[in-house]
Amino acid sequence: MIIMPIYVVGAGPWDPELITLKAIKILRNADIVYYGSLVNEEIIKMYAPRAQKIYMGHVRGEDHNKFVKQALELAREGLNVVFLKNGDPAIFGRGIEICKEAISNGIPCEVVPGVSSFTAAVAKYLIDLKGVVALMAYPDIDYNISADTKVIFMGTKIINELITKLRNDEEAVIVSRLTYPDEEVVTLSKDHDPNIDVKPPALVIIRRRGGYEGGE
Repeated sequence: MIIMPIYVVGAGPWDPELITLKAIKILRNADIVYYGSLVNEEIIKMYAPRAQKIYMGHVRGEDHNKFVKQALELAREGLNVVFLKNGDPAIFGRGIEICKEAISNGIPCEVVPGVSSFTAAVAKYLIDLKGVVALMAYPDIDYNISADTKVIFMGTKIINELITKLRNDEEAVIVSRLTYPDEEVVTLSKDHDPNIDVKPPALVIIRRRGGYEGGE
């Protein structure tokens, strides 16, 4: 039996058109597609209609590892296995972790980068990046890190805390549900009421005040 490689593919933030040609090619050949709660199922319907779908939900730790171990066995059986991850799986998406586990078990693996919510957000809302940019993900947040722009992934639970910790010269651009039909964006400073309700997934971009240029 030929052991097939495992692919960890970036699906982009939500919009089915924000996916690479390489990702489409891999999905069209997939027998099994693992996907989580932040992946638009329309992408699978469009590009992998014949594949078996395995929904992982929003899993972490050992629960996620169980799916990976199952995928390794399927690859050993000669099936084309794809992990479809939202955004770019190399950026807080466990893509590197999955491939290292596969390779350590003698199974080839490739991470196929996707459009990150970070790059999609700064492009859409014309957020000019200059100087040092720090990328962080909840819960590993360093409020005192020295950077011109701070980007916080998966920070919905701590947005109110983030606002209270803003410096007087900073503002937070909060992009909720980027490219979803109910997408929202709001720019807040330390002067605003921190008790706001933001739908996940949300991206927070903290930078010097007055830099937001607008967009669609």
